[in-house]
Amino acid sequence: MNRLIVLIGLCLLMQPQAVLAAAGKHPATPENQECGECHADQEKIWFDGKHGLMNVKCIVCHGATDKNFTNRPGLAACRGCHADEVAQAQQAKKKEGKSCFSCHDHHALTVTAAFAKPYHAKGGK
Repeated sequence: MNRLIVLIGLCLLMQPQAVLAAAGKHPATPENQECGECHADQEKIWFDGKHGLMNVKCIVCHGATDKNFTNRPGLAACRGCHADEVAQAQQAKKKEGKSCFSCHDHHALTVTAAFAKPYHAKGGK
């Protein structure tokens, strides 16, 4: 019986988080809370990669956890440093609904196996 009560309690606690995630909103967090407190796995992957080594923080892509937050950053998040690559992606055929993350892993930003050919090295062709 106690397990059932705990399970129901957990479901009730998690439901608002699931609704927020589906809406692309981030749950309210204390101002001094670091992303890695909840997203340690993603943070490790990010900071082990090139962008993390260049000290690019989560907020650069995702925005602040307030009204500026985006769960899935678009091409504009990459334009500041990768303007040429973003322009190539915008000019690509069948670009609808695509972003850098259509071909690159979300946090490691390595090219996924399905897109191993050097797209940007060939000028987006």
